[in-house]
Amino acid sequence: MNTLKKLLKIILLGGLVGVFILAHFLLLDAEQNVYEYEVVSTQYTVSERQALERSVNSSVRVMSLDKETLGFSTLSGTYMKFRGQYYVLTSAHGVIGDCDTLAAAFQEKAVPCEEIVAIDKETDYAIFRVGELEGRTPIKIPQALAHWRKSYNLLDKVYYTGYPNSVGPTTWTGTIAGFSGDYVILQSYAWSGASGSGVFDEHGELIGIIMAIDVGRSEFGYQVLNNFIIVVPVWCIDFRSALME
Repeated sequence: MNTLKKLLKIILLGGLVGVFILAHFLLLDAEQNVYEYEVVSTQYTVSERQALERSVNSSVRVMSLDKETLGFSTLSGTYMKFRGQYYVLTSAHGVIGDCDTLAAAFQEKAVPCEEIVAIDKETDYAIFRVGELEGRTPIKIPQALAHWRKSYNLLDKVYYTGYPNSVGPTTWTGTIAGFSGDYVILQSYAWSGASGSGVFDEHGELIGIIMAIDVGRSEFGYQVLNNFIIVVPVWCIDFRSALME
């Protein structure tokens, strides 16, 4: 009898997970079909067009479900390809469940996680392997960068595409405002849901992923600083251990 109860519980939980994810995908489809999102103005320079196109065409929505609590998380990610395999780079703090309840999506299409190959809660990044996602153009895994003083400069222009406030995909621009420890600070706009978005420089190179926005305090209390963006730079992401060993 106990075995039967456990089996029924597993079946019910699996059904709930499936319905929950399916409902979210249908909602996502209704939201996204209104967008024509592949157009980049010809007024930009060749480098700017390349940066924008890479940002736009590699952006995905990431969804994660905790089977125990049925908590749901949605964030952004970057679609990548390495040695014939497809991967998604995103923020670790939004991955709240296992691989079997993790997926990447664009408009009405979605691909499930096949394997989480890296998750670093301290640095705050995750990489998981997926199948090919129609409508997305993967970028190459970034090569090792030189020292940040040569690779990143104050007021350099950057771009990111993601799903802040679960709306999008939307594309934003900003500038490098400074550095804090191992993190890069941008002046731009972000909100919950933008975490994990890939940040590209003016040459179309991935330089990091959005981790968080800052919170300030004054005599009037706490205030969210949605233009103060904290970025995990690519030099802190161990692609070699995750994909090359």
